[in-house]
Amino acid sequence: MVTNSKEYSRKYYAEHREMFRESSRRYQEKKKLEKKIRKSNPQLFDMREDYTTPTRQDFQAIPTRELTYSQRYYAENRERIREKQRETRRRKKINERQRAYYAANKEHICELQRKSYAKRQREKKLSRNFLGRLYLKIFG
Repeated sequence: MVTNSKEYSRKYYAEHREMFRESSRRYQEKKKLEKKIRKSNPQLFDMREDYTTPTRQDFQAIPTRELTYSQRYYAENRERIREKQRETRRRKKINERQRAYYAANKEHICELQRKSYAKRQREKKLSRNFLGRLYLKIFG
């Protein structure tokens, strides 16, 4: 008998429910313990250790790491990059408005484009000979 995966997984889960619960409980306990360890600093509670708070000199003694190329480039060209980002956002808004206008007035715009194309084609055809160029100069 062929069963689909959903039925199979339900059946498998029902048979091994206790195993899943135990595994889940162990995982939750592990997570709680990790959270506790992350939250507290064990050195602070160790009475044998003489814990002193770090001073400014301690932090300054830490060697500074080299900046990556991209970080250095951004620091040097911050204004130009930000200006470009502003321009991109402005352009996006304009493009959105243009798309909305085009969607609303598509038929009218297409008609204007057809007229313009027809005019260019007519001028192209007329400008091939002398009389056509003369006609365009007088009436064009």
